[in-house]
Amino acid sequence: MIKKLDSYLPDLSQSLIIMGLMILVGSVVSVLATVAISFIFPSFEPYSQLLIYPLLFLPPAIYIYSKIVNQNDMAYVLGANEKPVVPLNNPRFGRLGGLLSFIIIFFLIFAFNIVTEPLSSWMGVPEFIKDVMQNMKDNPLTAFISVAVFAPLFEEVLCRGIILRGLLHYYSPWKAILWSAAMFAVMHLNPWQAIPAFLIGGLMGWIYYKTRSLWATIFIHFLNNSFSFAITVLFPELPDDATFSSIIPGNYYFITYIIALLFTVGAIYLMNQKYDKPISNKI
Repeated sequence: MIKKLDSYLPDLSQSLIIMGLMILVGSVVSVLATVAISFIFPSFEPYSQLLIYPLLFLPPAIYIYSKIVNQNDMAYVLGANEKPVVPLNNPRFGRLGGLLSFIIIFFLIFAFNIVTEPLSSWMGVPEFIKDVMQNMKDNPLTAFISVAVFAPLFEEVLCRGIILRGLLHYYSPWKAILWSAAMFAVMHLNPWQAIPAFLIGGLMGWIYYKTRSLWATIFIHFLNNSFSFAITVLFPELPDDATFSSIIPGNYYFITYIIALLFTVGAIYLMNQKYDKPISNKI
C-alpha cells in the first residue's frame, strides 16, 4: 500500500477533501469510539486514545485507497503503462549530509519555537487544551505514544508525504507549502494551536520540499511534540499558559531570543545554500 502511494498525487481539491474527511468524519468516528469504549470497556478508557487517534485517519485512508484503485483501473482501461511516480520519502541532503542536517534541525526547532512564540502567546489556552494537558499528567505513557509517536507518523505521512507531495506536482513550491501549512493549521481546530502549527508546518513543508525526506519532518514533529509533552509532564507546577518569556527571567530572555533568531536565520540560510536544487514533481 505504501509503495502505491508513490503514484498518488492529489491536487488541491482532493487535498481539501482528504483534510475535510479527517476533520469531520474522522472526528465523528473518534467520538463514537470514545463513547463505545466508555460504556463497553470502561477499564480501557485511560488507554482509549491509542485506539481513537488512528481512527481520525481512517476516512481519508479509505478515500485515498479508492482513488488509487480507480487510478489503476483507469490506467488499465486506457492502456497507460506509465504513471508519475514520486516517492513519499526520497532523501537528499546535498552537501550538508543527513547527519549534520539532523543535528542542525535538532537545535533549529527549539530556536524556531522561541522566535515564533510571541505570535501566539497572547491568546488564552482553550479549556479543552487544558484538559489534554491534564490527561498528559494523569496518563503520561499513553499521552506520549499519542502525541510524540502517533501524531508525527500519521500526520506527516498525510500532510507532507501525501498532500504536500501532491500539491508540489501541480503548483509552485511556495503555493504548495502555504496550502499544506494552512491545512495543517486548520486540522488542529483551534486558533491557539493554529498559528504555531501554520508556522512550523511551513518550515516542515520547506524542508520536505528541499530534501524530500519524510523522516526529517517526522523528526521535527517528534521533537516539537516531545518538548511540549516533557514540559507539561515534568514541570506540572507551571501554569498552562506558561511561555519562554514567563519562564526565562528578564534580560536573559531577550538575549536568548536574539540568539535563537540568529540561529534560525543562519540555519535556514545554510540549508538553502547547501541543499541541492529540488527536483520538480512534474513529469
